[in-house]
Amino acid sequence: MNSDSVIVRCPSCGTKNRILRSRWGDAAVCGTCKNPLPFTRLFPDHAIDVSDGTFKREVLDFSGPVLLEFFAPW
Repeated sequence: MNSDSVIVRCPSCGTKNRILRSRWGDAAVCGTCKNPLPFTRLFPDHAIDVSDGTFKREVLDFSGPVLLEFFAPW
């Protein structure tokens, strides 16, 4: 993948879709199932709680940059 595009996984069918950065604001649809790719859900603008069970999906498998903050309640 080059820096001119980003790979986005469709939340409906799981297909990986390549989106050009120059078309980021356009309405995008999945190439397989034709469902819309809701960017606010794919790349949220708020913190997400991640657990041991969701770490791989939310962090390791994410195609973009990830900022993590770890804390302990003790």
